[in-house]
Amino acid sequence: MPVKSILREKLIEKRSAWKAFLPALICAAAIFGLSVMPGIQLPETFFSPDKLGHFAAYGLLSWLTLNGLRKTDRRETLFFILAIAAVSGYGILLEFVQWAFFPHRYFEVWDMIANIAGAGFSYFAMRGLEGLLRFRKFSNKPPKPQ
Repeated sequence: MPVKSILREKLIEKRSAWKAFLPALICAAAIFGLSVMPGIQLPETFFSPDKLGHFAAYGLLSWLTLNGLRKTDRRETLFFILAIAAVSGYGILLEFVQWAFFPHRYFEVWDMIANIAGAGFSYFAMRGLEGLLRFRKFSNKPPKPQ
């Protein structure tokens, strides 16, 4: 196979890889936008709507990132762990950004914990769903004739 053809295939592969992560990038931008908007401080309870919102937003961001990895055939556990670490780091970074640059926003450690928990939960949910679908796929097959 000529070198030019191989390079062309690699370029097409990279373009497709970028598209696989587009939903995650849009979600990250939406989270940023919501994080810097003025808001009210909600009362502190363990399962407050604010914490559940953080959990859901970062769970969705992590799910979309993991799905992008699946679409680009990077299904190794190391890639998934790095993706969850990156999403969690993004959540922590945004808490510091709120504290440093937006006086109408609040820095909360519990928000960071909810962000990390949502990101981690999505990994286990995705693995569990894959296992369930794999189990159903194999269990629905008719038995082989003897």
